[in-house]
Amino acid sequence: MCGICGMVDIAAPQEEFRAAYIQKANDNMHHRGPDEAGVYANNWGSIAMRRLSIIDLSSGSQPIYNEDKSIVIVMNGEIYNYRELREMLIAKGHQFSTNSDTETLVHLYEEYGTEMPKYLKGMFAFSLMDKKNKRLFLGRDRFGEKPLFYYHDKKMFAFASELKSLLQHPDIPRKINKTALLYYLNISFVPDPMTLLEDISSLPPGYCMLLEAGEIKTWAYFEVDYKPDHTLKTEQDVTDMLRPLLEQAVIRQKVSDVPLGAFLSGGIDSSTVVALLQKNSSERVKTFTVKFEEATYDESHIAREVAEKLGTDHHEITIPNQNFTEDIFWKIIDHVGTPFPDSSAIPTYFISKEIRSYVKVALSGDGGDELFGGYPIFDWYQKVLKLRQVPKFARTSMHGLLNASTNLPGFRDSSKVRQIRKALEAAAGTPEGLAMVLNQMFNKKEIAELLPDASQNLEGLAIKQPKNWKNWTPLRQIMHHHIKYNLPLDMLIKVDRMSMANSLEVRAPFLDPDLFEASAKLPDKFLMQKGVGKLAIRKLMENDLPESVFNHPKSGFSIPLHKYQNEVFVKLAQSFFESDNPVVQLFDKTALQNILRRGLDAQTDNAQHSVYKASHQLWTLMQLFGWAERFKVTT
Repeated sequence: MCGICGMVDIAAPQEEFRAAYIQKANDNMHHRGPDEAGVYANNWGSIAMRRLSIIDLSSGSQPIYNEDKSIVIVMNGEIYNYRELREMLIAKGHQFSTNSDTETLVHLYEEYGTEMPKYLKGMFAFSLMDKKNKRLFLGRDRFGEKPLFYYHDKKMFAFASELKSLLQHPDIPRKINKTALLYYLNISFVPDPMTLLEDISSLPPGYCMLLEAGEIKTWAYFEVDYKPDHTLKTEQDVTDMLRPLLEQAVIRQKVSDVPLGAFLSGGIDSSTVVALLQKNSSERVKTFTVKFEEATYDESHIAREVAEKLGTDHHEITIPNQNFTEDIFWKIIDHVGTPFPDSSAIPTYFISKEIRSYVKVALSGDGGDELFGGYPIFDWYQKVLKLRQVPKFARTSMHGLLNASTNLPGFRDSSKVRQIRKALEAAAGTPEGLAMVLNQMFNKKEIAELLPDASQNLEGLAIKQPKNWKNWTPLRQIMHHHIKYNLPLDMLIKVDRMSMANSLEVRAPFLDPDLFEASAKLPDKFLMQKGVGKLAIRKLMENDLPESVFNHPKSGFSIPLHKYQNEVFVKLAQSFFESDNPVVQLFDKTALQNILRRGLDAQTDNAQHSVYKASHQLWTLMQLFGWAERFKVTT
């Protein structure tokens, strides 16, 4: 686990300047790899890394070379199948000088060239220098667990694991991308390869990049697809297929030369990982859970039940609701490098910090919902599609009645009115755009009020669906949206940045490629029925976990922001909204004040807004304005 960065001169060589830049960029990622640093440089390029030593502590230092040192690599992440790859490559005549997983990549490149990434099972971002052919080859893992940002112009190409590191280069502009800004406001994230900064891109998950003769070429080596296997007829068929793959994924990811533990929330996914991890461990596994002071958000008692049943060495970490400080706000922005509106970054940071005092590696349940149909919104999506079958005039009439009733006694405080109205509005759009509508933070009308000059560009807000999209069931369509966008652009960013801020490596066994391929074959009846998701995992683990794991309502990891708004929070919000920062000046002042007032005043749900939406719309803008200030973003 590391951070990587690099620079290649495309025009005139600038070795002295490049060396100084690489030093700054690498030092800026010290938290990602506090154990050691490594640099390789020649007359046309440099690559560097910070190392968090996990595997092959004694001889796994990077950069790592092939036999004649014509190929050199730096990598961020872990290759879980490196032992199998190593044996295969040795049989083909390759000679290894370390026991590091990273070394397998240089020999794979020798053997398979740019086809190499498809053989890798792990979480990674790498940069490989082919000195003979004067080319730079980069790749990113299938689901986007590890980040990779880059900038390219006529003079140079630069890349880094974090934006803050990349921006140590004084010539890289910091101008806001106004198209990306619309996506950020609408759905809380910016689709790859765009970022919120013009001319800076993110290599998408499952993609490779080749820089040669000053030109870059990118392509996908992996794309999500769903092809149900209808020979899977019974629950036993599914269990027989999944159990060995899930267990194999956990065993692969427990490989470590340093202490290892696991997140345990009390949910099905993390409990499943812990159960299989403990089963395959000779010692008691250290497990960690968050206990929220707000009881509605607390699943710690269920996690305790799981730990007791499995016999783990369990630790509870309490997250108070009323301790907002500017320090945690700026930590999120500094480490993510962009505004990050998911408030669950806060407890993720705290639990990562606490876990790091016990272990250096932790397994998580991330990816279980995306692979096996666990989110309530998956059921909501299917219901809204069915609502489209109601004649349009009937839906329009119902929407008008609901709008008229929102200020009437008995309706004014009804969340049900708001939910039905939202469903009717979503049903009025196209099926292709429904996933975006259901995930939106600000709708297009609200964005037009906030950014009047951008209103003409709102119709262009769309996500291109893959060619097989129409062949998938509605359940698979919404699952694809989450694994393609919400997972890498929200969940995995949060986990990577908040854990690496504390020099903790987090692994996700559910994102094992073999397990994903199996999950993609499941007919819908083994995923979700009558709003209950993850049926296959429920059946698989029914005898291994307490009944309470399966019966309690699904709860998110977001904190109750409206209860987090102490005096420091309010003053910070007001200072941003009244700032003369150029990004703030893009927004309509009246619309901003409405968001600020509603975000600070909302304490209960009503027919117009939920407390969650009001507080997170405010948080979304606070993150944006704080980022613009911190990173000196221009317009």
